[in-house]
Amino acid sequence: MHYPELLKYCDFILSMIPFSIITRREVKHMLRIGICDDNQNDIKQICELAIRFSEEHPENHLQIQTYDSPFDLLNDIEKNGGFDLYLLDVVMPHMTGVTLAKRIRERKEKAEILFLTFSKEYAVDAFSVKASGYLIKPVDKLDFDDAVLDCIHRLLPTKNPSIILKSKTGLHRIPVYELVCIESFNHNQIVTLSDGSSLETSATLVELMEVLKDHPSFVRPHRAYIVNMDFIRKLSTRELLLTNGKSIPISQNRYKELKNNYFSYMIHS
Repeated sequence: MHYPELLKYCDFILSMIPFSIITRREVKHMLRIGICDDNQNDIKQICELAIRFSEEHPENHLQIQTYDSPFDLLNDIEKNGGFDLYLLDVVMPHMTGVTLAKRIRERKEKAEILFLTFSKEYAVDAFSVKASGYLIKPVDKLDFDDAVLDCIHRLLPTKNPSIILKSKTGLHRIPVYELVCIESFNHNQIVTLSDGSSLETSATLVELMEVLKDHPSFVRPHRAYIVNMDFIRKLSTRELLLTNGKSIPISQNRYKELKNNYFSYMIHS
């Protein structure tokens, strides 16, 4: 079960932040946060800390989703894709936060995990699932800010590489990590970005793939598509399912190479 009243509360407070701080030009990183805790008061406190963090660090826009059940979180990320950062209560009924973290790690996605706990005794468990650390309840603001900033630094590409794309409206500098996929359509290419927006460019897929050749996350599963493997949610013999819900066909003669590249990338990334 979700906490709809908490979601409304978080959305309302975030809507009070001046729009200028979350415009695309100023946002350097969109951080998706999933919070799972069976205590409503604890969730509310974490939401408040996240909102204050967003106000003080406008270059990092936060999208927050809360859950009071590990099973609800797992079901949601299976349907809609994972989060960049998970804050997980360690002690919950039916499934511990550590077990939940192991299930999340099985997805082989890039993500940071912070445990929420009343005791430091779970530090070893945090290490076992490659968690970034743990926060002691009630969570201190400075501890929260430091932990989230550390996670952001680990999530961002080292040099934040970008490419320049030309469209009918001008030139656009696009961070490479925001590119989800590129689709060829009527002699133009439709570029889909991680925030859901898109732009159209006349550059060919061959030209775009040449620009992206130094970035191992990009593959061509089909002659009409380029895909960023960081946004693949599911791989089957005939198609890719992306985290935004879009299905991408896979050419039969490219499946084996794609599968090998994908598993190699996920293991070494």
